[in-house]
Amino acid sequence: MTPPWWACALRNKALLIGLGTLCLLYGQGEAFQAPVPPFEGLISYKVKIKGKQAAILQENEPHNRMDLYIQENRFIVNEHGGANPVTRIYDPDRDRLFVLDPRFKIAYMQEKYRKKPKNYPATYTGQTDTVLGIPVYVFQVKKPNEEILYYVSPKYRVNLSLFQGKKRAYAFFLNDGLYGAIPLKMIRKQEGLTIEVTAVGIRPMKLDPESMKIPKDYKIGGYDPRPR
Repeated sequence: MTPPWWACALRNKALLIGLGTLCLLYGQGEAFQAPVPPFEGLISYKVKIKGKQAAILQENEPHNRMDLYIQENRFIVNEHGGANPVTRIYDPDRDRLFVLDPRFKIAYMQEKYRKKPKNYPATYTGQTDTVLGIPVYVFQVKKPNEEILYYVSPKYRVNLSLFQGKKRAYAFFLNDGLYGAIPLKMIRKQEGLTIEVTAVGIRPMKLDPESMKIPKDYKIGGYDPRPR
């Protein structure tokens, strides 16, 4: 029995959509697999908090700016604009995350039982956008109580092989499926809360290796006793 014309049309349309999706994914994969030198330098972000739960966080004067310094498998996060600026250094030699206390020149280990976070894979949504005029692909990570959208470009990546074997000094954005791409925008959604982190400046530059380490005049303390 010959299927009706509309069944054939629907089947052909579904086939075209499927082929289009495969081509899109293939093109996206090819873009990320192309050889690109790892990024070294500074990316600055603005931070926005929205939603019903935002008022609770605002009472604690959260940070509204963030600087990310990257050099190979070393990176530093400086959070500004809140009541208590924070500097975090991810030290691959010790495989530890430290929080600096400039008042007493102490580098505290941030978490006593910090482990390598569970890696929820990122999947391409099929959507594209631009950040600072840079074309980006939109990836999605779904966790039990959270959804994260990553806006990434093949031009800004790290060398994934340098992070192998690290459990604590491990970049927060190295989800499977992101190809080592550094997010130029992140949107984290929880019930009643949305946090947007968007790049406002990108500055490729050579960084002094010593500037990416704990200062020599700092003492290594125990675990950070300060409330967070």
